[in-house]
Amino acid sequence: MRYVLAAALMAAFTMSAQAQETTTTEPTAPAAPVPASSCPAFTPAPTAPNGARATDTQMNAAVAQYEAWRTQAQATADCRNAERRAINAQLQARTAELTAAETSNEASRAAFQAQLDAYQARQNRRR
Repeated sequence: MRYVLAAALMAAFTMSAQAQETTTTEPTAPAAPVPASSCPAFTPAPTAPNGARATDTQMNAAVAQYEAWRTQAQATADCRNAERRAINAQLQARTAELTAAETSNEASRAAFQAQLDAYQARQNRRR
């Protein structure tokens, strides 16, 4: 009985070790780097003054600073959106180009295969 128990334990440990050794994880592809933008960088929003303690002059200056920042941030966002649209257009053009090439390649393959089939049929008739 001891031998059976020892054999069972040994088998369990061996199977556990094999399972650990054979288990692999697929490597994940690294994230594609984001190309540099030709647009200005986004800047952080200005800090609002303490509304409970700010004077009229401080609040008016803060509002002017915020409006200037908002205008600049909107211009940057518009520029980045234009870049995104251009990249999407390029992606669509490349996808169409690839699809056309694959269609052409498949037609060429089929035509070539038809000629191979005709050649083989001719060879078979001579035998």
